[in-house]
Amino acid sequence: MSVNFEQVLANILDSAASAFGDGWDSIKTYAPAEFKKISSQIVEIAENVAKYQLNDNEGYSAQTGKLLLQMQRNATEGVLVAVSTLTLIAVQNAINAIFASLRETFNDALGAIL
Repeated sequence: MSVNFEQVLANILDSAASAFGDGWDSIKTYAPAEFKKISSQIVEIAENVAKYQLNDNEGYSAQTGKLLLQMQRNATEGVLVAVSTLTLIAVQNAINAIFASLRETFNDALGAIL
């Protein structure tokens, strides 16, 4: 199963409101832009890991993909905390729930990096 930007973004947006709960109101105007950025990066990382799995002279390993995804996740967490009244722990918990939804929905395509 391959994934595309629209699928990943839709999954993130669908799960974000419930994952953030009462905190959604403090980030709902800014979060979609951040979720677009991370969705794009998730797809790009997954594509490069898939390339590497086919030919180790192209793309990059799953380990590198995981590190790049963690960097993107940290950046998203920082931005959402900075523009909201939410604490880092609240944002991390919500993003954990969002990533769990991604893992459940796209495990075949994203399992190597999630």
